[in-house]
Amino acid sequence: MLSLQVHFSLLIFKYKMGVYQDYSITTILLVIPIVIFLFNAKRGPGVLRTKEGHATHFPPYLPISYIHILRTLSAGQLPQSMLKWARLYSCNIYSLKMSFKGARFIVVGDAIIMRKVLTHESISKPWVYKPTTTVHNGGTNFFVENGERWYHARKSIMHAFSSHHIRRMRNVTLEKVEKFMKKLDTNLSKSFDVGKEMINLTLEVICDAAFEYKMSESEQEKFLTELEIVLKENRNSHIPLRLRLGRFIPSVRRARLGSRRLYALGEKILATYRTIENPIKDTVMDRIVNNPNYSDDKERINDMLVLLLAGHDTTAYSLAWILKELAKHRQEQAKLRSELLNTSVEERYNLKALQNVIKEGLRLNPVAALGGIRTSSKDIILEATDKHPHTMIPKGSMIFFSLMSVLHNPLYFENPDDFIPSRWENPCDDAVTAYLPFLTGPRNCVGQSLAYAEIRTVLSNLCSNYEFKIEDEGTNTFFLTYKPRNCLLVATRITSTP
Repeated sequence: MLSLQVHFSLLIFKYKMGVYQDYSITTILLVIPIVIFLFNAKRGPGVLRTKEGHATHFPPYLPISYIHILRTLSAGQLPQSMLKWARLYSCNIYSLKMSFKGARFIVVGDAIIMRKVLTHESISKPWVYKPTTTVHNGGTNFFVENGERWYHARKSIMHAFSSHHIRRMRNVTLEKVEKFMKKLDTNLSKSFDVGKEMINLTLEVICDAAFEYKMSESEQEKFLTELEIVLKENRNSHIPLRLRLGRFIPSVRRARLGSRRLYALGEKILATYRTIENPIKDTVMDRIVNNPNYSDDKERINDMLVLLLAGHDTTAYSLAWILKELAKHRQEQAKLRSELLNTSVEERYNLKALQNVIKEGLRLNPVAALGGIRTSSKDIILEATDKHPHTMIPKGSMIFFSLMSVLHNPLYFENPDDFIPSRWENPCDDAVTAYLPFLTGPRNCVGQSLAYAEIRTVLSNLCSNYEFKIEDEGTNTFFLTYKPRNCLLVATRITSTP
């Protein structure tokens, strides 16, 4: 389960900026005034002088048009485009020509700046996350909130990811991956969509490990279908009068039904848990149910659903990316398999070669490619370095953290676009500093320990028992998460040891 901050980044971006897949005349007419407004938004001065006489720069505007940004968003290529812009203009912190209610839009692609901003005392989640509440039929959740509502929920949930519970979750993951391996064995001659299969696997894991709920195949299908419908409609929810006239718009009515169905599933999960005679103590579900700071079960279910969403797809696509890279780089796959087969089953989980492959996979293809969005209640001053001048991020700015840019930055990684697990044998200090797949600071990924446990357990079992080849690489896209789409792999059982 990777960063909770990432799951709605693109959704929110489109929610506020008018990104459509339907380029009808109506859509074009709606976009034109937005474009005019954004192009005429007040930019502010480029340089200020402090009382001490220091020249303080704002992050510079890149000559990237709003229309071009719009196109990259629609194509699902924004993370890759941000990386290209950073390289083209040799700029790791910059502004884009757009505005959120007058706020400056700033992209951070430098690890040191990212660490400083994410841990700054004035940083908080901005109001643009509010549309995420549609996944649980309204209300609020700890993901979108600041202050006490966020603090009490996160503090309580963190106990569920202690080392004791991670061991239990590993056992659950092993049970699920063995079930998946039986499925592979019955279809060895057939290709499979690695993204879809990993989604189903991790959804099963989190339901059982975190919520003590056995989700049936039909419930999995229903959850994923309704979730897609709700999120798709969210992209259009800013169209004037769309919500008010929603009862007359079929897609809005269908999305509202989907939201109610997702919430009903959450109610069922909670009700089922309360029938368990001796539930496991201090699981995620136990911490939520027995947290007295929740005002009612509505808040509990809201947090359950956002954790369920955040906890399955990022881990799933991380696994899918790593398996894809290993299938593309057969020598690296063979090297890892040799190490696994020459190590006892009990020790494979902690194998250095396995950890290196995982770290490199998360670096090369970060599912949280756009990190998250933050805003600041104060100006943030960045002292001058050899990489950037004395810079100020103005208060109220919308700050996007481009993990794709950081993890592909040649200042931190040699040959940054290549899959080289051995780079983690003896990594330099810069590489360690830049490795932020789960972000940092008080709002980092609460479930990262479970994510690592799942990924290690799944990969150690799959790669020691199968050889993977690519039948079709498919395409890469970004919506909520950076993912391989329609990537088909073929698995072959390993019949002999080295």
